[in-house]
Amino acid sequence: MILKYLPILCLLILAATLSGQEARASQGFVGLPNAPMGDLWQDRHFVESFIGSYGFLSGVEPRVADSEAEQLRATLGAIERSPAEAIRLLENEITDSSSAAFDFILGNLYFQTDRQDRAEAAYRAALNKFPSFRRAHKNLALLLVRQDRFEEAAEALSRAVELGDMEGRTMGLLGYTHLQLAQYYPAELAYRQAILMQPQTLDWQTGLVRALLATERHGEAIALLASVLKRHQERADLWLLQANAHLAEGNRLAAARNLEIAHRLGERTPRSLVLLGDIYFREEIMELALPAYLSAVELADATQAGPLLRAADLLIRRGETAKASELVSMLSTRLSDRLGRSAELELLIIQARLARAEGDNERARELLEAIVTKDSLNGAALIELGNLYADAGKPERAQIRFEQAQNIPASEREALIANAQMLVRERELGAAIPLLRRALNLRFDQNLETYLQRVERSAGNTR
Repeated sequence: MILKYLPILCLLILAATLSGQEARASQGFVGLPNAPMGDLWQDRHFVESFIGSYGFLSGVEPRVADSEAEQLRATLGAIERSPAEAIRLLENEITDSSSAAFDFILGNLYFQTDRQDRAEAAYRAALNKFPSFRRAHKNLALLLVRQDRFEEAAEALSRAVELGDMEGRTMGLLGYTHLQLAQYYPAELAYRQAILMQPQTLDWQTGLVRALLATERHGEAIALLASVLKRHQERADLWLLQANAHLAEGNRLAAARNLEIAHRLGERTPRSLVLLGDIYFREEIMELALPAYLSAVELADATQAGPLLRAADLLIRRGETAKASELVSMLSTRLSDRLGRSAELELLIIQARLARAEGDNERARELLEAIVTKDSLNGAALIELGNLYADAGKPERAQIRFEQAQNIPASEREALIANAQMLVRERELGAAIPLLRRALNLRFDQNLETYLQRVERSAGNTR
């Protein structure tokens, strides 16, 4: 049913974006399907609705004059044979005084044949002739959504609703447009109305979940998803959505459970696996954290190395050197030859930190000196070198490296703190105090403030 056909297609289009997509920013709408058209013309009510004898809604549908009925009959017959022929007939018949129904049918045919600019012009022509043409507003909105023109689409859909269209499809699409515009309260209201009309439509329920998450009503989102998941346990994307809500509520283990289920259902990405590893790391379940990180490496490409390098660094800092060594080794084997320059240097720094943690200071020094040779402004490497020399009892050489790092804005604060800590160990408290104050001026931190106060008290006691 051409006039009803495009609104129905709305659901097919939305299914690719609202069900199982993290965000619409990375996915466009799917194209209109090449549905068979012959069966549409067997529906007597459909045919009669366009020749003026049935189905016109007073006030919201244009009437077709008797003199135009035969023209429409010929057009409908042509549509059954060839949409292109029907378009030519309509283009010849439409005038400034012809019924808006002609423009509307032409707009639908243009839309069906993916001539979107012409479809929009035809819909707008129909609305100029008959401003309260409800279905023209609705179909124009669908076209605008396909073009990501959400503000205009929301306006057209709102007008259709004002004219009495309270169908679930209309309200769901209205909710979707508001969601894309970050207008979460009207999105929520529209989705709730859509669910009331079509309670089994999953798209509207997931849309409402996203609106709830955006307004930080995580408990409501979790409860709604729990209900939906009873009927759709196979939907990995829904388990991931609920995992995000659990994380926002601070329930990391519940989020981990959801991630594990999603992974068993086949929804495994480097990002979700790193997140799972991070959860287990924070819960100090290291025997589960490492397998998650290693699985992430297996799926990752060079552009996704950053979080995995950070994970390796966290393991080193936590003293999990054996696990860190396994992760670093796998990262080096699988990704090192494809890393960009920045990530390559970061991996070398982590390898140097690991060497230090394992007591191989000479290996660490060689790696760090190689990094500084390649990049004299690598503050992280300079600080690591400074720490290495400080631990080796060479404070003068350490100080040179710390001061070099202090002159680099990105590493200034960390270098000031590292330098001050070395000076405190060397009992040069007076020299450490101004460095700590400079670090606090760059960014306040309560722990650093407390440390400075302790150093100042110790300095006062030694005078």
